[in-house]
Amino acid sequence: MRAASRSHPLRDRFEASLLNLFIALIRVLPMRASVRFGEWLGGAIARVDRGRREVALSNLELAYGAALTAPERAAVVRAVYRHLGRFLFEYLLLLTHRDLRPLSRFLEFENLDLARATVAEHGAAIFVTLHQGHWELLGGAFSELVTPLHAVMTPMRNPRLNAIVRSLRADLGIKLIQRDQAVPHLFRHLRRGDSVALLCDLNHKEGPDYAEFFGVPAATVRTPGVLAVRTGKPLVCATSWSVGGVLRYRGRFAPPILPRPGADPDAESHRIVVEMNRQLERFVREHPEQWNWIHPRWESRPRPAGPPAAGADGDAPADRGADR
Repeated sequence: MRAASRSHPLRDRFEASLLNLFIALIRVLPMRASVRFGEWLGGAIARVDRGRREVALSNLELAYGAALTAPERAAVVRAVYRHLGRFLFEYLLLLTHRDLRPLSRFLEFENLDLARATVAEHGAAIFVTLHQGHWELLGGAFSELVTPLHAVMTPMRNPRLNAIVRSLRADLGIKLIQRDQAVPHLFRHLRRGDSVALLCDLNHKEGPDYAEFFGVPAATVRTPGVLAVRTGKPLVCATSWSVGGVLRYRGRFAPPILPRPGADPDAESHRIVVEMNRQLERFVREHPEQWNWIHPRWESRPRPAGPPAAGADGDAPADRGADR
């Protein structure tokens, strides 16, 4: 059963009340105090959130191996929680303070002219980012400076939170696409010259493309590669990272990944996804303390290659337990 289908009315009401409390808090506190409180809250959650903390430590060990000691991995995880707390309160500031416009004044971009030239040459592009820095600010600022973006919105598990955030998010400048029937809408936008944005660093369970991320096969969404091959539009990876001050970020655009005309569609789509993961990995390596290590990125694993199961010639296998 998918998480979105589970109903927990008491928990949903508690989470919505907590979010409304945070919103009320940032409306009375100075911005700096609000963000510092968010960092403190993130650090406090790190001490009690044992399950996700262990996921993060395991992810770091898998990605870096002996290059990071156990104390170094623990320090990165603490910094991640503090950054996520910062992100939450900065995000709420952007959602509730209409005077914090234009968003682009909070982000200094590298390779901005390259992104603009890519859109001008190809009419539209597929912009891919990850849960690093301030991805919501990144999308909003990009829509202001380069071209309006259409992005898929995955509904939150908690319908109360989803309603609150959706009502506030409309002012960030990104045009939202509901997850249901998202792929046809993405194709439609690209073919008529509208750029789209995707977050592509999560474990993807539904028909993933396994492409290496930190040298380990990671279940990655196929959509960016398929979109690029079928529309001929370039894929551009982008990220942002905090430089310390409240709502002070830098952003970067990587050189575009171009689909090759005449290539085998499946092989070319996979090549693009592989290149995308390589670029996203470079972003994470530069600022590991600001990426979402608490997500189980490598939870899904490819099926091991091996000889055909007993019974492949028509006889029933002796043990089907592994298929359950």
